Amino acid sequence: MNSGIVPIGARSILDAATSLFAYNGFESVSMASIAAQAGLSKACVFHHFESKEKLYLEVMKNASAGHAHYAEELYRRPGMSADKVRELIEFEIRDTLAHPQRMRLITREVSEKGHAGMRRHARRVFQRNFTAVVSLFEQGRTTGEFRQSIDPAAAATLLGGATYFFFACREALHEFSETSSLESPETYAQRIAWLILSGVLSEPRPHGSET
Repeated sequence: MNSGIVPIGARSILDAATSLFAYNGFESVSMASIAAQAGLSKACVFHHFESKEKLYLEVMKNASAGHAHYAEELYRRPGMSADKVRELIEFEIRDTLAHPQRMRLITREVSEKGHAGMRRHARRVFQRNFTAVVSLFEQGRTTGEFRQSIDPAAAATLLGGATYFFFACREALHEFSETSSLESPETYAQRIAWLILSGVLSEPRPHGSET
């Protein structure tokens, strides 16, 4: 399928496939079930996507492209790296809450056991997202805004983990008195950004120090 404007029929197929792949995994989903979910014929599905493998790859690209594009645009945009990281965290939380099936799909296919070939493809697609976030932290380190001792990959991992925790555990946040102030996505994003950017030590310790 060519990139660009997605035809209405193809869009309904992608939406149906995203939902089914997210909950059931690649191997358990058939093209017939995708057609039924989309309200189309199986022939129509094959008209737009010649195989389940190619449909799956298109689903993965669509699920992660928005985040990668946003992070890459932030990298190219002039401004402070700290502001870019704050904006990215807020965007990630808003986006995951608006499109929960995309988050389930990416988490399932990147981390869980499944079809080995499809998992490799999923991870290659996810790589673009992770690289874009790492680049933001590397940019801040290069300009001197961030400490030279930070590990950009570790920072990107921490950011992703915080986003996923809010997505997966947000209902529990309503029940814990300690987290009552973090129920708002905006407040959560702001405070997580502050922790990632500022840390918790009163004075930064040398890289690798344990005491």
